[in-house]
Amino acid sequence: MALSLIAFATAAGSARDVLSSLVRGTVGDGPGLELLASLDRLDLPDPEDVLADPAGAVLPERGDLRQAVLDGVVAAVRARPDRARWDSAWAVLVRALETGAPDLVVVPATTLASLRQQDWDVPAAIERLAGTVALSRRADRAAVASKTRR
Repeated sequence: MALSLIAFATAAGSARDVLSSLVRGTVGDGPGLELLASLDRLDLPDPEDVLADPAGAVLPERGDLRQAVLDGVVAAVRARPDRARWDSAWAVLVRALETGAPDLVVVPATTLASLRQQDWDVPAAIERLAGTVALSRRADRAAVASKTRR
């Protein structure tokens, strides 16, 4: 309920004190203030800004925040797919691979690949991600195999 209220209040452009009252009224003062403080610390970049300048994008160091940014970039391309945005998203994923944990790019890369239109050439950047995605798939198969042996 608190997350729904946050979404509605944010979409409506409500003042911070209104948002605070709604959240604290839903979950209590302590948890409400902690939730609002954690939202303030998120400070994620706008996916459109990241797509506009992949080379200059500052990706969060923390894995969960980095994953949220990468998922947001892919969702932005899904919402408005075109070739330039798709290519830009691949550049973002390569940057994420080069500057952080490689496993975080597997799901966004797989999803982004599924958005490809027939007349879009596969970008050269995809070669840099191929090894990571292949390794992840081998690990998934090994995990399934070990479960079936039990």
